[in-house]
Amino acid sequence: MRILIVGAGIAGLAARRALANRGFSVSLVERNRNAGEGGAGLFLPGNGVRAISDLGLRDEFFRKSHAVNSQRFYDERGRLLTDVDATAYWKDVAQCRAIRRSDLWQLLAVDAGEIEYRQIVDIVNSDQGCRVLFNDGKIGDFDLVIAADGINSAVRGMTFAKAARPEYVGNVCWRFIVPSTCQIDEWSVMLGADRSLLGKPISETELYLYADISVDAGATDKFNHATPLLPLFEEIAGPLLPALRHSSEVTVHYGELMRLRLDDWYQDQVVLIGDAAHAAPPSMAQGACLAMEDALVLAEELSAKSSIEGALTSYQARQKVRADWVHKQCAIRDKMRRLPPAVRNGLLRFAGGAIYRRSYSLLKRPL
Repeated sequence: MRILIVGAGIAGLAARRALANRGFSVSLVERNRNAGEGGAGLFLPGNGVRAISDLGLRDEFFRKSHAVNSQRFYDERGRLLTDVDATAYWKDVAQCRAIRRSDLWQLLAVDAGEIEYRQIVDIVNSDQGCRVLFNDGKIGDFDLVIAADGINSAVRGMTFAKAARPEYVGNVCWRFIVPSTCQIDEWSVMLGADRSLLGKPISETELYLYADISVDAGATDKFNHATPLLPLFEEIAGPLLPALRHSSEVTVHYGELMRLRLDDWYQDQVVLIGDAAHAAPPSMAQGACLAMEDALVLAEELSAKSSIEGALTSYQARQKVRADWVHKQCAIRDKMRRLPPAVRNGLLRFAGGAIYRRSYSLLKRPL
């Protein structure tokens, strides 16, 4: 089977590895030569760590990542609302971990073979296969094209004419890594009325910070990667304040939070995985997790089914349930965050643990 993967991010590299582990030979193309650089930190709940283990990378991943044993929620005055024992909750799946995105990329890229840095300019897609035109003028014929090129997928744009477009969910965010100069030793989030600040250690000396604020769609152009963050978040930062002061000294990644919900993830011989199929806001920390799960399930179905169409049908049926669940839980969490602080704080103080356990319940199940 001639397989082309488009995009050498987390989803594309995971797909290449999952397919190689099952004996498939694939081609992998990426248009950005710096795909492995940048980004900041990633928090991987137990289902994501399980996926890494299923890809055969557990030991090296544990050497490069940092344990997350608790998830702590604080109010706008720094008072603890809920302390979730993440280790106990995920014990039957895998330990939650945090890691630099670039480190996870490098780990997945081990033995990836040659990544061809080229761009697709056109695809002729039919039930007989795909003819792909590249920007260097070369043409390739493939039995299957796997689009792993992110929320703004060029492949999706070329082959899914009626697909929904990504939509803004009402928040902008900043992500960055700073020296660990405060006493935060576990995943901790400070919740304001319309903004939040999250910190989690990714090593013994580094802290990943994520900050977001609610902004009307017409006002997002007032913010960018250089926006001073201390004035926006210092009143809710609490114990994260010393680390926040370093934000002007490090590389900051800025973005608008988006979501993408599609009815169909494949069209003839093109299939979408990861954010190209189901991008969600980071409320559930499932972007990388679901991308790796997609890769594993797709590889399993291609290995088990006698036809590509049968494999793609089963892949979508299995993973769409999980992706739809994540979208639903993100919406519930984001709605709760926008409640009046007194109401939100009461819910988290008295029912935070139950809310957490329910929100991840489906994701604990085996793939």
